[in-house]
Amino acid sequence: VDELREMMVTGYARPEGGIFLQAAIQQFQMARTTASYMARLYASHGVDVVIDDVCVPSNFVEQYAALFSDPDVYRVLLYPKASVVIDRIRRRGGPLEHIEYVPAIYAFLDSMAKDGWIVLDSSDWTVAQTVSELLASIASARGDARS
Repeated sequence: VDELREMMVTGYARPEGGIFLQAAIQQFQMARTTASYMARLYASHGVDVVIDDVCVPSNFVEQYAALFSDPDVYRVLLYPKASVVIDRIRRRGGPLEHIEYVPAIYAFLDSMAKDGWIVLDSSDWTVAQTVSELLASIASARGDARS
């Protein structure tokens, strides 16, 4: 979703001091609407789709409401420890400015209702292990043995 937001000619709106101003909320909404449309289009042609996004601002669930109403859509929260997220950002060289937002994001995530979500603590997993666990969790949610 960030890549869609970065397409804005007027610039990428960031939260200011942890506060999401209207410009940032609007950019998230437009990007999420676009990502949802793209996901449905690709899925209608047999492509499995993953939307990579961050769970902010606090109305992000509302911004995905139409997509989340589809029973074939699985809501997945990769939920490594905050310290692991910060370490990963540093190891990959950024974006370092995202580090300052991690505590606020985790304060929200810790209190967020997670009913209907597949929540995976990927703190100790490689990318391959995370994918394997994700596929197994989706297969379990479907009630089948596919992975």
